[in-house]
Amino acid sequence: MTGLEKNVEKLFENKGKLLLAAMDHPQFSGAMKGLEKPLEKLSKLSLSEVDGFILNPGIIRHIEDKKVFLKKHIMRITLGGSAFSDFSSCHYSVVTPQTIINSGADAAIMMFILGGHDVDSMKEVSRTIDQLHQFSIPVIVEVLASDFTKTNDYEYVKNGARIAAEMGADVLKVFYCDHFEDVVYSCPVPVMLAGGPKDAGSLHWAKKAIEAGAKGFAFGRNIIQNEEPLKFISELNKLLGRD
Repeated sequence: MTGLEKNVEKLFENKGKLLLAAMDHPQFSGAMKGLEKPLEKLSKLSLSEVDGFILNPGIIRHIEDKKVFLKKHIMRITLGGSAFSDFSSCHYSVVTPQTIINSGADAAIMMFILGGHDVDSMKEVSRTIDQLHQFSIPVIVEVLASDFTKTNDYEYVKNGARIAAEMGADVLKVFYCDHFEDVVYSCPVPVMLAGGPKDAGSLHWAKKAIEAGAKGFAFGRNIIQNEEPLKFISELNKLLGRD
């Protein structure tokens, strides 16, 4: 087993599943609802069954709470502009492997934008994965469509996941679509469900994703903007068969 393989397995050491709270949205949206005080939110959520957090580099370096520190940290290493700009067709990596290692992060996460002039995004994803793998850093790739209305489109999700895996992704974060079992079946690496917009039916789709073979969840607004986030996380944990 290589160092990279060992580090990927460690992500799923809790009964083969991974439950992440995505708290990286402010890189795009700024001081969003639910994350006005990110360190306080991290401390609260660290009391739950969540395995770890997706965080921006600037927040990771401020963590002092030991309960938070002991959770898994997935560093968002790409950016594609803010909510005040046009949506970028390529999200560029802006973090070095040394920064990821020095932060104590367990993995990196980056965007792959499918559609439009996606050759730039493909080059950036491939180059970054190759660079981080030289340091045995696992890379989670999140698949988005350049036309956001296609985010839940079967062809985009299925083929985008497979393309990202072919480029070297260790784990995929994708949105739910019809025939989700085909997405999982066609992908040689673990597939996680992305939460998407805050939705009262999120647990229903989470259940269907697990039944289709998903290995975990990476939920953001459905956790951080939930009035009872610890209860919601417990429900997700039960769907993972870990209650």
